[in-house]
Amino acid sequence: MKRIIFCTLAMVLLASALLLTITSAAAYEKKIPCDADGNNELTKEELVNAILPYMLGESSYTLDDVGDAAWVYAYWDGKPKTIVDSADRTVTIYRPVERVVIAYWVDAAITLKALKAEDTVVGVTQAIKNEPILVPELSKLPSVGLGPIPDALDYEKILELEPDVVFTGGTSLNPTAYMEIAEKIHSLDPDIAVLVFTFCDPALYIEEVRKAGYIFEREEEAEELIDFIEGHLNTIEERVSDIDPDNRTKVYFEFFFDFYTGGEGGVYQEYIEMAGGRNVFSDIPEPGGCGLVEVSSEEIIERKPEVILHHVGMAYAGKTGYGIDDVTALREKREKIMERPGFSAIEAVRSGRVYTLDSSVVLGPIYPVGVSYYAKWFYPELFEDLDPNAIHQEYLTKFLRIDYDLSKHGVFVYHPEQHPDGR
Repeated sequence: MKRIIFCTLAMVLLASALLLTITSAAAYEKKIPCDADGNNELTKEELVNAILPYMLGESSYTLDDVGDAAWVYAYWDGKPKTIVDSADRTVTIYRPVERVVIAYWVDAAITLKALKAEDTVVGVTQAIKNEPILVPELSKLPSVGLGPIPDALDYEKILELEPDVVFTGGTSLNPTAYMEIAEKIHSLDPDIAVLVFTFCDPALYIEEVRKAGYIFEREEEAEELIDFIEGHLNTIEERVSDIDPDNRTKVYFEFFFDFYTGGEGGVYQEYIEMAGGRNVFSDIPEPGGCGLVEVSSEEIIERKPEVILHHVGMAYAGKTGYGIDDVTALREKREKIMERPGFSAIEAVRSGRVYTLDSSVVLGPIYPVGVSYYAKWFYPELFEDLDPNAIHQEYLTKFLRIDYDLSKHGVFVYHPEQHPDGR
């Protein structure tokens, strides 16, 4: 929806212009519209000198130009917005962001919806179109390709949608994919702003939410989301803070594949530590690429984990998550882990503290839910009152504003006694 907010100075002069029909988006040039001297600071005089000729039909400026200029003058103090994205790239925004293409995973779509900025999105990847429950409106938008994979994006479609901004990022197998994507887009249209955000790394996510709120003038919504995240995580942190590091629950975790785990300094270990756990493979370096390293059964048995976690990924699409009510996939995976040769000697297996879960409740914007499950599994007595499913429901209802009842639907975690229904 085209936003034209006028300052007091321009309101009367431009009122009649609102009756005109807008047939296309404004060209997103790398300068403030109507900034006559090009010094990136729009003055009152420049704005008046642009509006009057426009009203008289004697200007080369469009309605988009004068409307955006009025917005920048009134709400941005006449200056562009500059941010540093998560790839340490300085990006400057010269106009209100009205058309966005998400060339990334669903994490970006979820975050923009949580910030109530989804009405700016005009194109998404197929990965987002495959999530009609979480982002129903965005899933109906035109596809620009599979995901943030340089050769899998439809650049012609991206240009056709005339975005002001494209959001993208890396992939687990190619963390620097964004570089190729940004270079390709800029080679086709250098005026399109490309922003790189992970929207899933807890070390970066809070600031990414804050920066996105700044870009879309959704600062209040951003702070509300941050309060939700930090509120739940701070509760966990406060309770585990007094546990001696040497006495913390020893955890072995797998992501996506059997026997693939994360090491020191990695994002996977970070989630474990947020819940007060201790990664039994914290002494191995975090590898490059997908950030996972293969270990052996013998190594796992030797390190004596007290809890085992297995996070299923894309291979289980359609078997876990939203819209699924059958726990068979997670149950069978857990049974196979329990039956691995030699694993009967592991305390986690002997005590039944083996859990299978959908990786989406950990690796993404909803990560406080996954961390809450972890905390409850690591320290059941300390977190007897913690209800991860209620936190999950709060997020869906309050921030995504969707009518989805987690007491009846969805399969996200499994344990035969604690989570027999998948929640």
